[in-house]
This record gives sequence, C-alpha cells and structure tokens, in this order.
Amino acid sequence: MQRFHPVLPRRPVAGVVLAGLLGGAPLLTGQETAGTPPPAEPLPSDVEVVLDRGASLRLNLAVPRARRPPEAGPEFLDAMDEVERTLREDLAFTQLFDVQGPDVLSAAPITGDRSKDLEQYRAYGNEVALLSEFKLAGQDLILEGRVYDLARGQFILGKRYNGGIDLARRFAHLMSDEVVLYFTGRRGIAMTAIAFVSDRESQGSKEIFMMDYDGHAQRRITGHISTSLSPVWARDGSGLVYLSFFEGRPGIYWADLVTGRKTAIVADEQPAYSPSLCPDGETLVFARRSSTNMEIFSVSRSGGSPRQLTRSSRIDTNPECSPDGSRVAFTSERSGSPQIYLMGIDGADLQRVTFKGRYNEGASWHPDGSRLVYSRRADRGDRHDIAVIDLVTEQDQLLTTGPGSHENPSFSPNGEWIAFDTRRPGGRRHIYIMSQDGRYTRQVTTRGNNSHPSWSGYFD
Repeated sequence: MQRFHPVLPRRPVAGVVLAGLLGGAPLLTGQETAGTPPPAEPLPSDVEVVLDRGASLRLNLAVPRARRPPEAGPEFLDAMDEVERTLREDLAFTQLFDVQGPDVLSAAPITGDRSKDLEQYRAYGNEVALLSEFKLAGQDLILEGRVYDLARGQFILGKRYNGGIDLARRFAHLMSDEVVLYFTGRRGIAMTAIAFVSDRESQGSKEIFMMDYDGHAQRRITGHISTSLSPVWARDGSGLVYLSFFEGRPGIYWADLVTGRKTAIVADEQPAYSPSLCPDGETLVFARRSSTNMEIFSVSRSGGSPRQLTRSSRIDTNPECSPDGSRVAFTSERSGSPQIYLMGIDGADLQRVTFKGRYNEGASWHPDGSRLVYSRRADRGDRHDIAVIDLVTEQDQLLTTGPGSHENPSFSPNGEWIAFDTRRPGGRRHIYIMSQDGRYTRQVTTRGNNSHPSWSGYFD
C-alpha cells in the first residue's frame, strides 16, 4: 500500500481569481433538481487517501455535467462546454482516474439530496465524484468544483475560479492539477507548455512553436524564415533561449514571450550551438568550437565574455544545467564514442555516467536531479531509443522499443512524463508524450515535421 497525504496550496494564478477552498453547500450537477441546499460543510483538515498500487492504479471518478445558469448566452455556454470537456480530458490523461462522464451518469436518478445522490454515483462503480457548477458575474464566468470521497460521503476538496470566458481551458487545467495534487501530493502537468521546432508553415525553414501540454493551442514563436532549433525554457516561463541561423551563422537568442521581442545573446563570428539556460535565469551554457575542437562554454544571459568549461581532444556538446544549477550534463566523445558526462558548473568534477550503448546523447534532467533521460542509438542501424539512468543506483533502462527513431527527450516539471520526438518508418517526425515508465504514449503534433520538445515549468 502506498499512502499519499494531500497538500492543499493556496496560490493566486495570473488572470484568474482563485478563491481557494469552498466551505459552502455542495454543488448541484446538471442532472440535479434545485431545492433547499444542505448545510455548509467544512473541509476536513486531516484526510488520508490510500491508493493500492498492487491492485488498480486508477480511481473511478464520476464527473457529471455541471449545472449552468439559465441566463447564460451562447458564448458562455460554449465556454462551459469547453471547461467540462477539457477537465475530463485532463483528468483522464493523468492515468490516475477512470473518468465516468455525463454520457453514462445522465441515467443516474438524481434527487438533489446530497447523500442519496453521492450513493448513486457510487452505485455506478465510482470511488470519487467531482461535482461542479457554473455561475455568471457580469462578463466573468465562475467555476466552482467540489470533490467527494464516495465511500464515506465526505467532502474533501473544493475550488473556485473566476475570470473571462477566454480562460475556459485554464479553469479546467487549474482544477485538474488541484485534483491530482490532492490525491498524489504532486502537481499535475495541465498548467505547463511544450516548446518545439516545426517546419509546418514554410517549406525549407524551421521555426520555434509552443503548445499546451496536451497539444492544444499550437502557435508560432519565431518568424525568422530560417532554421531555428533547440528551444529551452526559462524556469519562470517568461521566455526561452534557442539556436537560429537567421543571421547566416548559428547564434543563440532570447525570445521574450511577454513582449514578443527577440534579442541576441551569443551571435558573433564564432558559431554557437546547443543552448541551455540554468535555473537562475542568467547563466547560459552552450557549445562552440574552441581553437581545436567543440567545447562547452558558459556566459551570462546579459552578455560578457564566454568562459570555457571543457578541454578535450574530442567533441563536447549538448550541455544542460541541473535543476539546482550546480552541475551540467553533456555529450562527449572523449571515451571514443558519444556518451553522457557530468561536471560541476565550473567545469570541475568530471564524471562519465553512461556505459551501455555505443552512442548516447541529449540528456535531460529529472526535476529532482536524481535521473537523466537521453537518446541511445540502437545496436544496429541509425534508429534511437529513449533511455533513463538513475544517478544514484546507476540503473539504466530503455523506455522505447519497436519501429521508428526516438530522440530529444525532455522531462515534465513534475517528473512524471517525458516529451520526445519520433520519426516512424516512411513518415514525418512528431512530438509524443510518454509516462516516465514508458507504458503510456500519446502523439501531440500532426502537421509538418516537429522535433526538439522542451517542457516548461509551471505557469503560476
């Protein structure tokens, strides 16, 4: 048995009013009849939820249709539909819940009596219920949601969100992440994004794009009409660094996602490659040719002279800062074939960490710094697979197999998911999301060729 103690943070979110825990009467669903609301119920201060990892990994979750205000016009109704659809999709995507929606629950004989109605949801095989209600406040939409433990008929979590209808998907993402946090003690990934490279809009050029974690809202960030590669997020989500050839030679640039402005960081006569921005938001590590060879350098994002960190007779490239900013993982050929190495942020304490496979590259850190996910070339041919190594136990595991070449992995900010790109035989390259154990995979791009995913932190 694995026990999870829920954590209930109270943090404001930009653009949305987060009213926090709901202590009022339970909400009525769209199938319930209005009546005298039952007495207010306080949120329990000490609730322990037990998930039996040896049995089912999922909780059966009832998510009936939310009640809608009768005065809501078409635009509000469309936004409400989007909230509910997105919320169910978010919760199902987590692989923590088997979600039972209105298509099944509409047949439940709902009376408006809380205890009887919760028992109806339980009779349909559910263990937990998420009951929601929409309200209007001028031009704002309000979503209120409450979660119940059906075995005890107990109210365990409530949230309220308030904002414009353009924030419909955001409401759903926020609610989903709160539910995941409650049941696991870890945030979900709904309030995150993925940056990536795509050639979809201009044949012969590649631009930087971004999308929601689930592939929705894909939009272009750069418009250089050139080749732009290797996007890497700033931890606070304010922008990203990337490589581009738009001035003729490869340089490293900053894209400010608030202003839309693009500025050069390292763009002189000497080409620069493979940028990575450290957690402090200021230190940049990258690869460039020294007098004899490709080496790793660091520089301040605000400018200055680059500092050389490695000195080798073979190629060093693809650096990435650790989550605490103290170490750098990178790819080096110094042992005779490309392998993953670690060093301190100052270039000291060099350590080789991969020994399986003839060609390993492109390491990405787990958020807690305990693991690296990377791309390994197969023993035969040129295809790659995604592998992960535990830096404490030194255990090394392949996560992908089968047809296609899988490269450029990036951990989600909660460490539960990995984004990577795959080219199927005879097909285009696309972005996929995979659970950290490799059991569940979902394709999230469909247009053009797409590669080099980079997972953001949380948009708080």
